[in-house]
Amino acid sequence: MDNNNPQYFANEPDNTKNKRPAFLTTLCILTFIGSGFSLLSQIFSYAYYDKIPDMMINMADIIGGQYGKMYLDLAETFSSMPPYYFLLLAVVYFLSITGATLMILLRKIGFHIYTISQLLVIGLPLLILHAPFNIGNLLLALAFVLFYARYLKIMK
Repeated sequence: MDNNNPQYFANEPDNTKNKRPAFLTTLCILTFIGSGFSLLSQIFSYAYYDKIPDMMINMADIIGGQYGKMYLDLAETFSSMPPYYFLLLAVVYFLSITGATLMILLRKIGFHIYTISQLLVIGLPLLILHAPFNIGNLLLALAFVLFYARYLKIMK
């Protein structure tokens, strides 16, 4: 057989059509790491909501000085947050992981789920805590959404 003949390759399956790009895989892995850690953090914060401020106050007593004051301020801020806020954020990070899982499987719906989760990550602190707008969260979410959007054309 002549390997230079174009018809030699005509019956072979086209594996390049459904192949996942390496950068998409990298984005998904980064999302699994970041959102996974955040999910665990939110679950921990919800589960130990009553104990965390006390731990921060104990740390403030041990450390003292300027850093001790920082822990006291942090304990006060944490106590002012409603417990359901942490539960809501846990759900949002679960949605983020779900979206990334679907995108790694080249499913377009994953992009939409991920994008909604990122809008909620940006919006919930504004709506529930009346916190100041966080430009860093916006830029990170925007970067990931735009990077993921590059691969929409290969997703089903």
